[in-house]
Amino acid sequence: MNTHDRDALIQHILLSEAEAQSRLHNGMNPQVIRQSLGPFTSEDAGGSERVKAAIDAYLQSAVKTDLPEFMRAFWGGAEPASIIGSLLADIRNTTMHSFAVSPAATIIEREMIRGIAERMGFNANGIFTTGGSNGNELGLLCARENLIPGSHRTGIQGHRLCVLTSDESHYSVDSAVNRMGIGIDSIIRVPTNDGVMQSPHLIEAIQRVKGEGMEPLAIVSTAGSTVRGAFEDLNAIADIAEEHGIWHHVDAAWGGPVIFSSRYRNMLDGIERADSVTFDAHKMLGASMVCSMFLIRDEEILENSMAHTKKGDYLFDDPVSSQSLGRISPQCGRRADALKLWLTWLDIGSEGFGLRVDHCMDVAEYIANLAQSLDEVELISHQFTNVCIRFTPKEDETPEEGDSRVRKARNKLEQDGTAMVIDSVLDGRLVIRFAAAHPSITKDSVEEFLSNLVNADRT
Repeated sequence: MNTHDRDALIQHILLSEAEAQSRLHNGMNPQVIRQSLGPFTSEDAGGSERVKAAIDAYLQSAVKTDLPEFMRAFWGGAEPASIIGSLLADIRNTTMHSFAVSPAATIIEREMIRGIAERMGFNANGIFTTGGSNGNELGLLCARENLIPGSHRTGIQGHRLCVLTSDESHYSVDSAVNRMGIGIDSIIRVPTNDGVMQSPHLIEAIQRVKGEGMEPLAIVSTAGSTVRGAFEDLNAIADIAEEHGIWHHVDAAWGGPVIFSSRYRNMLDGIERADSVTFDAHKMLGASMVCSMFLIRDEEILENSMAHTKKGDYLFDDPVSSQSLGRISPQCGRRADALKLWLTWLDIGSEGFGLRVDHCMDVAEYIANLAQSLDEVELISHQFTNVCIRFTPKEDETPEEGDSRVRKARNKLEQDGTAMVIDSVLDGRLVIRFAAAHPSITKDSVEEFLSNLVNADRT
């Protein structure tokens, strides 16, 4: 395929996407989808026509995340500027390990890190990652190096480490301690009130584990939990972390975008005191997947945690290798994801980011109030842009029967292509979690969603 064919196919994608079906999806049958997508490999060169056919098949089978009916995740359709940024990264097809092969992208990444850190209110360094889970693991790796200097070489033998976090924190904390060899049983799950860690419980947990001979590796607080959307009191946790000399990592993968909202910025008060932070620009800000970063106050600790990169001199032999981001990244090959945030930021600006956040907050408040006004549903929780609802119990209905109604209605909406939301257990009950995460979701669309949900329960 030559560049002319490439350009023609890019234009075809854009035109096809603009004219694509208005349905959320065209079905979820794996066998039907597989048959429509094939062939998957080819012995002969099919050229642009075969590629074009494959593109059409993919677009017909993929979920249209930019539609208002897509409320299943913390992201939606990407901003046009971000799509261009992703294409730009592919055109140069570089990797971020070395300044020599990606000088412009390296500078852009550093500037994006600096820009987000400044919005948070502190001077930080960092690195773009493969997602929020990767950022949370980096935070714990740095906490390990801070607590046990040289542990990147010696390991953690002789240390009984534990991590303190809320009982509703993201599963990536479990993943991190598992991969680090600390073990999931080392997680101390602090009780919460409406998803928020309470200071007395956290202090008691610290005192208890220390009394049992364990060493607190880190406190992981959450700014925007997955189901509830809860935000911890970051100043209160920072006070406790500083008093006890414990690393404080903030998982702001979901809630981080509120730094751009003048109305809601106070929800992140205290984040500037964190030792490290996870932030996802592909959530709510409109950057395309994946666009995540890890921020750290003391870059030297990150450099020490990644000291294994000192072995890769063949990768960093350029005259300005001090600028090479591969020295502080767990990855070698890595896309120039910062370009997506860069172009999006230039396109809609900080003000535009703030308006996106405010819009999502308004829509979430609207659906929460609407749910409270309906007899058919109950509002279980509303924090941030997360709204959790459940059907009003029928007479003599058991909790299990109520759970079944939730699952059945949610599945029907998804199978029909009417709406995509998730269900999850909250306070021992299955709830439907709605999330306003992109501007396509409007007050009109959530009214329709609630109406369809109620009707799905009746069928």
